[in-house]
Amino acid sequence: MLDPSVLATRWARVAAAMEQLSQARSLDDVVELLRRTARRIVGADGIAVVLREGDACHYVAEDAKEPLWQGQRFPAGSCVSGWAMRHREIVSIPDIATDPRVPFQAYKDTFVRSILMVPIGAGEPVAALGAYWAAVHEPGGDEIALLEALARSAATALENGRLMSALEAMGADLERRVAERTAELERTQESLRQTQKMEIIGQLTGNVAHDFNNLLSPIMSSLDMVLAGRAAPEIVSRSAAVAMEAAETAKTLIQRLLAFARRQPLVSTVLDLRPLVEGMRGLLQSTVGTRIAVEIAVDDGLPAIRADRHQLEMAILNLTVNARDAMPAGGTVRISAGLSGADRPETLPAGEFIRLAIRDEGVGMDARTLASATEPFFTTKAVGHGTGLGLSMVDGLVSQMGGALTLTSEPGRGTEVTLWLPLARRDNAVRVVSAAPARSAVGRAELLLIEDDPLVRIGTADMLRDLGFTVRELESAREGLALIEGGYRPDIVVTDHIMPGMTGAELAVRLRADHPEIAILIVSGYQGIDLIAPDIVRLSKPFRQAHLRASIVAAFAQNKVEMELA
Repeated sequence: MLDPSVLATRWARVAAAMEQLSQARSLDDVVELLRRTARRIVGADGIAVVLREGDACHYVAEDAKEPLWQGQRFPAGSCVSGWAMRHREIVSIPDIATDPRVPFQAYKDTFVRSILMVPIGAGEPVAALGAYWAAVHEPGGDEIALLEALARSAATALENGRLMSALEAMGADLERRVAERTAELERTQESLRQTQKMEIIGQLTGNVAHDFNNLLSPIMSSLDMVLAGRAAPEIVSRSAAVAMEAAETAKTLIQRLLAFARRQPLVSTVLDLRPLVEGMRGLLQSTVGTRIAVEIAVDDGLPAIRADRHQLEMAILNLTVNARDAMPAGGTVRISAGLSGADRPETLPAGEFIRLAIRDEGVGMDARTLASATEPFFTTKAVGHGTGLGLSMVDGLVSQMGGALTLTSEPGRGTEVTLWLPLARRDNAVRVVSAAPARSAVGRAELLLIEDDPLVRIGTADMLRDLGFTVRELESAREGLALIEGGYRPDIVVTDHIMPGMTGAELAVRLRADHPEIAILIVSGYQGIDLIAPDIVRLSKPFRQAHLRASIVAAFAQNKVEMELA
């Protein structure tokens, strides 16, 4: 029987150990707590923690006055810990020399003379906790109770750890399954997006092919008549006019496609919206006819916007024509503009905008039609009346300018199309270049033409020679730069933008820095043209000779050169 004060101290140690074991979450934590606390609790000369591993007993930890068997494994049938776990009983051995359960050879080199071995684990023990004394000793009931309480707490901790591991495994499995399901859904959604994309591309390709075939037919038939050489002069002239008209229509179709795709090259300037809209009044009224009234209400003192004037005018005209077509019996088209208020859409970027609205009193649209109204080639008009690119073009144009388009409509109550146009920032003010004396180009001007497409190069060169230039042709910007750096000095360089190796914009930057006396004109379809410095004159493909002539004059004017062309 232990002294009451000693017993109280040891039970306090058991309580502290049990508290720590209740927080243990792994086998390693339990083993370490037993190793640190068990010896002092029972007052032994050594303790060992033994794990059952199949038919072996693994002595995983110990705290003893001399080394025992840490790290060693023994057959479960020939060691005391194995007997305690197999029989699920506490083993108390006062003298190892007199107990047949003790493999004496394993103990002969140790200090051990008496043993108290307690199995750990309800049902099927998975471990054992052994206490050892150096002298013959009869473990009392208090020592057995102390070690047994510690073992029971360890068993609970191990079970909790097992449950926690199972829960963690279940959680990991759930996370894995959620991740797999999410990935599967993402793959399904991506597949659906690809399918929808292919459907849109198929629809787009089919409609574009149809429209272009309709445009190529009069071009080819007219040119065929011209090239045959048998037609009368008036027929040749009419055929050429038909081909040019079809080509201009094709150019317009391409511009609408580029606007829908947000690839329309824009020449943005600071604009006052009121005079722009008021200046279109006559054109709009003559376009819609006498049965439609055009009302314009633009607030006074609106701040300036930054936009492509030509493209914005085309968008207003296009929307006004749509409004006219929605009112076959006549009515009123109202064009209004003011600062955006509380009704601005949530999708609009941060900043200040002007709200430009075109409203009609026409047939309106149901919800299904409204949802598809800005899709390319969607139209409610009869076949042959409209391409279905009008609204999608305006939507793409406004988005490219940094704004947005919204639609409101109800069947029988008309439609309102609203353009949200961003205000011009103060740093967008037009830079004024100080005037310098102009110089005149003397004699026949020397022009370097750089274009990688042979057919485009031949046609452009013919236009330029007809204008009176001496033209030198190259197919790459690198060749042009090398030629100039070698001493060649053209009066002007007309270069394509997108070319292998070096772009027209990169060439322009080099010429601006090293040869500022050479005028520059960049020609491009669309890609990357908005990245070119705004003070470099640009010309979009396709173009007519008059457009080319005007652009060259503007490019010479940039260099303060007066040029008269044929």
